[in-house]
Amino acid sequence: MNLLQNVIILTTGFLLSQVLIATNTHYRLIAFLLRHGGSGFRSLLTSVLLISYGLSIFLSNTVVVLALLPVINRLMGFLKDRASKKEIATMFYLALTFGATTGGLASLSGNPLNAFAVGLLEFYHIENREQVNFFSWLMVGLPVSMLIVTAGRMILLHAARNCSETALVYSTNSETALFPHRPLLFFAINMLFITTMTGIQFFRQPAPLLSGLSWIDISFLCYGVFITLFSFLYPEKKNSPRSIRKNAVFLIFFVAVSPVLLFSRMSIEIERHLRIPLSEFHFFAERMLQKLFDTVWGRLFREQPGSLETPNGNAVLSINRIILDIPYFGLLLIIIFGSILYLAVNVGDNPATPESDGYLITALGELVLGFLEPLKTPMLFLPAMNIAAVFSSELLSNTAIVAIFAPLIITLAPHTSLSALLLLLSLTVGASAAYMTPLASPANTLAFGGLSHVSLKTVIKAGMIMNITSAALISLTFLGISFFL
Repeated sequence: MNLLQNVIILTTGFLLSQVLIATNTHYRLIAFLLRHGGSGFRSLLTSVLLISYGLSIFLSNTVVVLALLPVINRLMGFLKDRASKKEIATMFYLALTFGATTGGLASLSGNPLNAFAVGLLEFYHIENREQVNFFSWLMVGLPVSMLIVTAGRMILLHAARNCSETALVYSTNSETALFPHRPLLFFAINMLFITTMTGIQFFRQPAPLLSGLSWIDISFLCYGVFITLFSFLYPEKKNSPRSIRKNAVFLIFFVAVSPVLLFSRMSIEIERHLRIPLSEFHFFAERMLQKLFDTVWGRLFREQPGSLETPNGNAVLSINRIILDIPYFGLLLIIIFGSILYLAVNVGDNPATPESDGYLITALGELVLGFLEPLKTPMLFLPAMNIAAVFSSELLSNTAIVAIFAPLIITLAPHTSLSALLLLLSLTVGASAAYMTPLASPANTLAFGGLSHVSLKTVIKAGMIMNITSAALISLTFLGISFFL
């Protein structure tokens, strides 16, 4: 049951990313690289690119962007030369999105679209779909992503050629600049376990033991429960039954009130950025939540709990900080763009067949079909498909592109001498490799919303070159796979 394994991998990947954030591993990596690799602006751009790439291989690239945005905003304050703030912010945006987007191509957990593609393989009953798991995706995704990130670094440094090689006023003592080996070792052990287990699944295909679950499925279930309990319930300071009960109550309370807290924080961001007066709502909501928290905690433990923003210092992860640290303005942009996309896609729908006949879907489908159908040979078909996927994802979400293109690609597969499985995977990777606009992916949108003074003209120019380069490298990789298979 690869679907069960993939859900557990995505969930535990998010929790592991929060552990890295909670231990300030991302800050410490930057400090380590600056101390040992130079504090110049181009060195810093390369560091941000490689760190966002490396983390996004195993963690959701959206989560990586969320983690690194505060780091980048802090680093911008350390630059001596602040005259060209727009250029500096733009280069940081490119480094962050180039790295996070490319890393997201490499593994099943790097991009939510990858998990969606696995679901499509099941939905369409694609032959050999059981061979696609974390391990097999990594075997293909890692080499192609390394090629793309290398090209991305060259494009990034070329775009930054006119930026002054200003140094950072960034004091790092011997402790903060040490390599964060303990959290990274913990992370590496978990990734080794996931890779090993999915590798065994890929090569051995163990038979079911209990309720259709193999011993690997059962191992993943136990692993997911362990990581969750360790993250939120394990007492980090004082190991006692009372501490475990406190952690459990803390987790249950904030999960229960999270919808109110989310809407409250969203209203704060709407008031701040759009000047719509909503202070009465969020003041009232958080005041009532605080009173409820004080009452529950006081009755159970006879002590004051602190504010809603106070982290739970007795647990590895604090659920309230995860909820409160969401960049709500970036989330608001995603909701707005998603709503516009939904309306555009549904214009002209027949309610009986909503998935196939909206004006936009019909026009796009006919355009792509007319463009790809004459290209029967793989040498022409695969690059054309990836170019179409990459640039279409700049206007529509990459998930929408894969959902729209998938039935067309599966229909055309028998005429191209390429398997439907290979075409659908290439389409998914190509649709994810969109770098040109902030609309291309949630990671791009969050980065654009989280950094001020980003030049859209520079982003589009550098992103267009990255789009073409990545489409070519993806096509070459999958053509090579088809040749050997």
